[in-house]
Amino acid sequence: MKYVGKRVLILAIGAVVAGCSSFSQEPAPPVPLGNVDTVQIVAPNGNMEAFVLGKLYETALVERGRAASLQMIDGDLTSQLTRLRDDSTDLVIACSGELLEYYNPDLAEEFKAKYKDQESIDINSGEWREKVYDALQGSLPNSLVATDPSNAVGCEGNDSLPQNIVPIYRKPNLAREDRQTLNFVSGALSTEQLGTLIDDAFSTGSTADSALAFLRSKGF
Repeated sequence: MKYVGKRVLILAIGAVVAGCSSFSQEPAPPVPLGNVDTVQIVAPNGNMEAFVLGKLYETALVERGRAASLQMIDGDLTSQLTRLRDDSTDLVIACSGELLEYYNPDLAEEFKAKYKDQESIDINSGEWREKVYDALQGSLPNSLVATDPSNAVGCEGNDSLPQNIVPIYRKPNLAREDRQTLNFVSGALSTEQLGTLIDDAFSTGSTADSALAFLRSKGF
């Protein structure tokens, strides 16, 4: 379980090294809605796409007056979602198809077969994005919520299902205003713009300025 109070985090920019946080072995009291002191976001080490997305959503929350911190961790998506389940983090940003594979593998396989059989699929089409998103929403544990899916597609190399960017979070830990902030970012981001932000991160070793400039350009 995580401390609700201050958490000590080490964030590496560019090098993307692992962060650390303080944990308690004792059960924590119930957390009032939106009362987590700092929204903790986790992303996997060595994944620049995940790092950029994490910084983008972190920057948006902070700009809206909500304390937030991105922590890079070892491991894959399973490690992130395990932390989310155990309440040792608040927010994970991932791809809808991969999330459906994790939470409902049987339905994901069924969708994959139908998706593959179609002769021509526009990955930017809203039809399959919504199908996978709706299936994901229906497959999440009661403690978790998915915000609106982005038009931006991530998880390059995994095209067996639509991979639209989707933040998921623990219900008690984010308030309605936080969800609105996450939805703003998701709605503003396109695949091309995500690629540009990733390229900027590789070339400059920093994402904070680029993330803020992007948000400002969208009227945030």
